[in-house]
Formats: sequence, structure tokens, C-alpha cells
Amino acid sequence: MMKRLIEKINNHVDKIEGSHVLYWMQAAQRTAHNPALMAAVDKANRLGLPVKVLFVLDAGFKDANLRHFTFLYEGLKDVKASLEACGIGFEVKQGSFVEVLENDLKVAAALFTEPAYLDFLRTIRSDIYQKASAMDIPVYEVTTNLIIPVKAASEKVEFAARTIRPKLLRQVDAYLFDETPAPIENRTTNASAYLDGSGDAFFEAMDIDTAIKPVGSFKGGQKAAHEQWESYLKHGLMRYDASGDPAKDITSKMSAYLHFGHISPRKMYADVRWLLDSGSIPAKAAEAYLEQLLIRRELAHNFTYHAEGYDRFETMAPAWALKTMRDHAEDRRGYVYTKTDYLAFATHDPYFNAAMKEMVKTGYMHNTMRMYWGKKIIEWSKTHREAYETILTLNNAYFLDGRDPVSYASVAWCFGRHDQGWMERPVFGKLRYMNDKGLKRKYDIEAYVARCNKL
Repeated sequence: MMKRLIEKINNHVDKIEGSHVLYWMQAAQRTAHNPALMAAVDKANRLGLPVKVLFVLDAGFKDANLRHFTFLYEGLKDVKASLEACGIGFEVKQGSFVEVLENDLKVAAALFTEPAYLDFLRTIRSDIYQKASAMDIPVYEVTTNLIIPVKAASEKVEFAARTIRPKLLRQVDAYLFDETPAPIENRTTNASAYLDGSGDAFFEAMDIDTAIKPVGSFKGGQKAAHEQWESYLKHGLMRYDASGDPAKDITSKMSAYLHFGHISPRKMYADVRWLLDSGSIPAKAAEAYLEQLLIRRELAHNFTYHAEGYDRFETMAPAWALKTMRDHAEDRRGYVYTKTDYLAFATHDPYFNAAMKEMVKTGYMHNTMRMYWGKKIIEWSKTHREAYETILTLNNAYFLDGRDPVSYASVAWCFGRHDQGWMERPVFGKLRYMNDKGLKRKYDIEAYVARCNKL
């Protein structure tokens, strides 16, 4: 069944004279439950060659800063130890993706990697695939961070969850399989010394943005991801249907680990399905979680993969939403704030300020508060365009799970993507509106504020 996840990019045959099979690891920073690594090992065993795993560090990676690179570093330390135990070579190199890969491809028998879903990453892959093809090296893309490959799920931009849901549910069982890799037959002890020093030495060698500091709330890596997940399965999942309440703090907090590829969404799906099918947890909780993990998450990837201009104000929202924003462009704003005000926690709204504090201090924000947060920035910005740019900038800079297809889809949702028109009102037009009265009516929102103020 794993063959369903593998797409061969060109028609070249394996280079018998290659010294190893190369797995360019980027999006899936893990060894456990990694179909791309499994496929590379299988190919290497067939060719009688070792596997080399390469990770490329680009200090200028779009929107990345010290917060993200710290989480990344912790994950790479995990990967190195795990690959060494398996007898698989691992190397970390700093530089541009194309230049580093071009050099390593010269001695490779085949190239394996993961698909990309954002435009700039797809462009990088396209350039590298052209280099590989010019060297007659076969290239294989293996879906690792989605349950169903994005092109198999749908060949077009889906309107909403209700349009992609039946397509995903029809196929999901065909993509559930054991993700345990075969042992590598040709072991190697080659490993990168790049990660042997301290984290400080690691970052000193890179010219990265250090303005936004790391957080102690989350530790990166597949070990931490699996510990968080196993704990949630035992103690939190049974209550997931009530996770929309910010005061209860019972979300799984797995989004950063999914973004960095520290855990397999297929494993997570299978774990929840097993608990559901065995009657170990309430169906309402399990089904609500699977809706987010499969339907909503893969809808977001469908959006960034198929929608042209998913990251631009003029094109990220549907036509009706863009029209209603134009119609209300000149509406008077009751309050006007800037990014500086938000980062100083200086608005008149204690719930928004608390959400900002949670984001700045922890790299995370409760899901309900993310929606409220985005809607308030729309309400308090001089223009809808300014609101969009502010939300996206803060999202990508401070959240550990920022810079992700889910991020772009969630920000666009604030502006009508995957939503419908609502009652017309000032500033928002027909965009969905949220206010503090709803928070007070539904939740013990003061408890959330108190928790955030202790950070």
C-alpha cells in the first residue's frame, strides 16, 4: 500500500554506479513512521547500497527565526541519534538548497524526498529535480506529512470542508498501513559533526534572526512529539469535544510537531481510530479530533497546493469575501491599533491581550482564541489589507506552527475562505464576526486570562 504514497518525478533509472541512495529530509524530521525513509531504505537494499540522509540548513529560510531554528535543532539531534542507531548516514549542511543538493546528487543512485505544499518550497524542489534529471538521477517524492497525497485527495481547489470530506473519507482506509521500516542491509557509520556541539555553537555558525526568542513551553523532536501524543491519548483525547473552551486547555498541542514533521499524522489517525473502534473513548471526542486531523488539515494543504495566490491579499479569499471587504473599505473603525500595540499587550480588550501574551511567551495560542485574535485585528486595522498582512506576519513570526499550509488557510479563513457569508455589519461586511460577549457567554474566559497573565 505504501506505493500509493510514492510519485516518480522523472523517467530515469537507478544509477548502479552511485555510492548511496540519497534521502533529502526536509519536511519530515523524524525516523519513526516515515514513508520517505522507508522507500529510500527499500531502494538501497535492492541496489545493495547504503542510505545517506541529508538535511539542508538555510539561514535565510522564509520567515524563520531563532524560535523556529531552536525547535528545529532539538529535532535534528533526535534524528541524528536515531539514524546512527539504524546504521544510516546523516549529514547536515548549511547553504542554499540547490547548491548543496546539486553537489550531493553527483554520487547518488537515486533521490528521495517529501512533497512541498507552499509555492517557494515547490520552486526549490523544481530546481533541484531539474538538476537531478540533468544528471540522469531518478527522483521520488513520497508523501510523509499527509495521510492522503494532496493530488489523490482532489485535483482542484475545494470550496470548503463539506466538499473535500467525502473524497477523503472514501480513500482514507486505503492509506492506513504499518509504517515500520525494514532494516538497512548496508550499514554505515557516517554522521554529521554539525550537531555535536552545543545549541549556541550551532546558531553562531548561522546568520539568523534572533529577535524572537525560543520558548520553554515545547521541546522539539520526535521523542518529545511522541511523549506529548501518548500523554494526550491517555489524559486528554476523551474530552476533545469540549476542547473549544480556552479555559479548559485540553487541546492536543500537536500542531508544531506536525509542522516540523516530528510525528506522522497517519500514526495519529490510526491511534485515534483504534481507540474509537475499540470503544475506549467517546465517539464524539474521537470523531471531532479526526475531523481536524484529516478533513481540516488536508483541506488546508489542498488550499495552498491548488490555489494560486493563497498568500496574497488580492487572491487568498473567495470573490464574495473580497467584494464585501471592498464595499466596507471606508467604514469607520471604533479602535485602530498597530502591531506595536499588540506586542505591548496594550489594546482595550483583556481577552485579546491575553491571547497575544500566550502567543509571544509560548509560541502557541488556543484555537478558539486564534479565531477571535484574527477577527479583532480585522476590526481594529485601518484597512483589510493591513489586517491580513499583520495577522500573517505575527502568525509566521511567533507561532511554532506558523509558516504552514494550515497557517495560510486559517488566516484566509478569517477573511472568508472555507466559510460562508453572514449577517452584514460595519467593517466586516458579510465576513464572520466574533466579539467578547460570545467568549463570556460560552466560556469561563476570565480563567483563560488569569492563566495567560501568569506567563
